[in-house]
Amino acid sequence: MAPIHSLSYMKKIYLELTNRCNLNCVMCYRNSWETPLDDMTKETLDKIATGLNKDVGIVFGGIGEPSVAKQFEYAVRLFKDHRLEITTNGVLSKRNLDMICQHFDNIIVSVDGTEETYFHIRKTDFKQVINTLEFIKNYKKNNRLRTPQIEFAFVLSKNNKDSLFSVIDLASQYDVKRVLVSHLLPQNDAQTKAIYYDEHFNAEGRKFAAEVSNYAYFKNRVVVSFPYMEIKTERLCHFIENDYTYIDFKGDVVPCYRLASTYKEYVFGRKKQVKKHTFGNVNTQSIQDIYHSEVYQCFRHAVHYSLHPSCVDCEFRDGCDFIETSEYDCSGYSPSCADCLWNRRIIRCT
Repeated sequence: MAPIHSLSYMKKIYLELTNRCNLNCVMCYRNSWETPLDDMTKETLDKIATGLNKDVGIVFGGIGEPSVAKQFEYAVRLFKDHRLEITTNGVLSKRNLDMICQHFDNIIVSVDGTEETYFHIRKTDFKQVINTLEFIKNYKKNNRLRTPQIEFAFVLSKNNKDSLFSVIDLASQYDVKRVLVSHLLPQNDAQTKAIYYDEHFNAEGRKFAAEVSNYAYFKNRVVVSFPYMEIKTERLCHFIENDYTYIDFKGDVVPCYRLASTYKEYVFGRKKQVKKHTFGNVNTQSIQDIYHSEVYQCFRHAVHYSLHPSCVDCEFRDGCDFIETSEYDCSGYSPSCADCLWNRRIIRCT
């Protein structure tokens, strides 16, 4: 029997125009990898665009800052007929802001706090984000436009949780569509002490989420989308369920954010080596052929039906070698999503 996803089609492509960034945030995955820094070339962008249905949405995202990519303007022009979104740290030039306002439907800005909290995490002046929000607000007002819409992405930890209230106030001031909250995925041992989620029932976390949600809705009419506060049985992958895929700066087609790079993560204190996994490269194959290849279909089938084992709550995990990397699991799946906190809705994709 053919996998259920054999008839699916791509609805959205995440393009990693670059893995470089103009900031050096304390919780970034780039702090634990050895991947060379580079940009997607015009040739690779042209290969992706060739024959691509205009109904496929394009997100300029990834771990780097898309606006600093060498081919940012070229990519915008190339995909201007698609629905465009961008995930950004909000530290943008006026030229890039003007281009984004003209061509993008949605802007996801990373805002993990305000003032001192923001500076501690992002190592830059929060005023730069305010300038970006003011520019977008004025552009829409002056041109009588409803787009681009703005979303905030907030990475929650014990260290910045109280600043979420001020971020909600900011969202209300600038007509932000939604505040998407994700938990911290530790990149070092020290960060494991800052996580605000738990393996078991998390009474404190649930109480906090309820307080924030009430504050957001009843005081500010702001939508806040929370992750789970503890591990649940349910598993659901944002990329697989929505028919999304990811192409890195080399042109490698990877299934999601998590498997786009080789890096170290900590899952409830356990150090794990996550390994990049690609299903093909657009410089030698079409994106359609890669996406509909048997091996990629089988991967999506396994994730969709949660066929991978569940490492995070397995009673044998302390004596298991498979748990050390994402390469294989005890059921033979490769790559393995058995220990993924994304499909447990702890860590969340934008």
